[in-house]
Amino acid sequence: MKLYENTLKILKDLNIPFDEISHEESHSCEQSREFRYNAWLEWLWSKNIVFHAKWKFYLVTTYWDKQIKARNFKHEWGTKDIRFANGDEIYSCLWAKIGSIPPIWFLNSEIPIFVDSEIFESKFFIFNPWDPKKSIRVTTNDLRSIYDKLKNPIRYFIHTEENFQINQEI
Repeated sequence: MKLYENTLKILKDLNIPFDEISHEESHSCEQSREFRYNAWLEWLWSKNIVFHAKWKFYLVTTYWDKQIKARNFKHEWGTKDIRFANGDEIYSCLWAKIGSIPPIWFLNSEIPIFVDSEIFESKFFIFNPWDPKKSIRVTTNDLRSIYDKLKNPIRYFIHTEENFQINQEI
């Protein structure tokens, strides 16, 4: 079964309502922003970044236009030597490609996931489930319950201009 279809199956098995959106593949934030503007899509789209630090991978999930400063995670990850994972590394640990990294349902349940708490201030959240031409929309309440069911270690963070803080829960 393809990973995209598996994502849909899991959502259905969990009785999570969702919307599927088909679209052209976006190659930049500007293209993605233009699509959302033209389609009147006014909810949060995910940005999922895989970092490499101390021979370990970490997923950071936030919304599409938020800047994440990797140095803020140096104490949590125990190093200042933090870099973006490259495409081959992302594929080998998540079976995903840059541009279609999902925030949930990895076959590798050891990858810690750090979720931006600000996501939950919006009503909906959209992500690409392993397919750069598909998106899934769920409510942020349902997203929270999905994270509660994952085996991956989940941590929530607050990242504003003045503050950075990592919490166990929202």
